[in-house]
Amino acid sequence: MHAILRPIFFLCLCFLAVSCGITSKSRLQQLPTALPPASYPNTHWLPTMEQTIKPDKNAVYASLPLLWSALQEQLGKAIQASERSQTLQQLAHATVDKNSVNEKQFQTAVHRDENTISLTATLDVTLLFEPYFEHMATSATFNGIPVNSFGMSKNSFDRLHKQIEIHRYRDDDHFIIGLLPTDRKQQVLIYRTDKKYPTLAAMYVDLQEEIQHGRADMTVPDRLWRYSWTPYDRVVIPRVALGVQGEYPQLSGGVLQNGNEQLTLANVQHKTAFLLNETGTKLAVEMDIGVDIDGLPRGGSKPKNIILDKPFYIVVKKRDDNISPYLVLWISNTELLEID
Repeated sequence: MHAILRPIFFLCLCFLAVSCGITSKSRLQQLPTALPPASYPNTHWLPTMEQTIKPDKNAVYASLPLLWSALQEQLGKAIQASERSQTLQQLAHATVDKNSVNEKQFQTAVHRDENTISLTATLDVTLLFEPYFEHMATSATFNGIPVNSFGMSKNSFDRLHKQIEIHRYRDDDHFIIGLLPTDRKQQVLIYRTDKKYPTLAAMYVDLQEEIQHGRADMTVPDRLWRYSWTPYDRVVIPRVALGVQGEYPQLSGGVLQNGNEQLTLANVQHKTAFLLNETGTKLAVEMDIGVDIDGLPRGGSKPKNIILDKPFYIVVKKRDDNISPYLVLWISNTELLEID
C-alpha cells in the first residue's frame, strides 16, 4: 500500500540582540519580515551542507538534518531515502552530531490521530556578547557598497580584545576569528579566504584543518604576534539580516521507503529569520512534519586589519563540535547585509 508523506518543516532561525551604540534596542531586536525566496534572488537556501554553492550567490544552511534523526525515531530506523533523490539521500546521510545540542535545546513532540502523525521539533540556542562589540560609526564597505558594521578598534580594545579569538592568521585577507559569547561552550566563527569550495561541507573540513595549522603556528616564536591583539589592530564585521519563508524545492517529491510502505514528500517548507550584530544572537528553529499514514608573510609584528569587505563565511557551533554546526552562511554579496 502506498502512503503519502506530507511534511512541513518550519525553520524559524532568529539571532536576536539588545541595544548598543547609536542603535536602539527595539531596532536591534526587530527581525526582518519573512519574504518569499524570490525576494532573495542572490541567495540559495540549502537543506544540507552537501549542496553545491556558487561563488556569486549567498548560501544559508540551518540545521535541517537534525530532523532526519527525529523522523527515524518516530517512524523507525528502517526508513530510507530513495536513490532517485540525490538531495534526499544527502539529507539522510548528512553528518550530524545530535550531541551538539542538549535535551533542553532540542526537543521533539509527537501528535497522532487516526490517519496522521505530526512531528514537531524545536531548537533553541541563545548566544549573547558581553560586553557588546563596538558599533562602527564610520561606514564600512562590502564589495565597494557601504554597509553597517560592528567590531573592535583602539577605542574599544581594552574591553573587547579578550572576546575575539584568532584561530588562524596568514594576512589580512586570510584568517579565522571567533566571537566569544557569554556561554563559552558556543562560538561564532568568521572565516575569510580566497579558496573556492564546491560545498559548505568542504569548506567546514578545510576550516578545521586551518584551525589546526593555526595551533601549530602558535608554537613558533616569530609567529606569536599573529595570534594576539594590540590596540593598533582593527576588526570590522558587517551586520547580517535575513527573513525568508518558502519551500526547499530540492526535497519536494522525494520518496522514502519505510518497510513495505512508500512515502512521498509533498513539500518541505521553512521560515528563517536571522540577525547578527554587535550584541548577541538567539537561535530558534522550529520544524514541523505531518505524515499521512495513507499516503600571512614572514616578518615582524604589524597591525592586523580584520576587515570583512569581501566574501566570507559565518559558522555558528558548539565549541567542541567539529562535525555539525547549527548554522553556516556564505556571504558573497550584500543581499543579506544591512546597507548603510
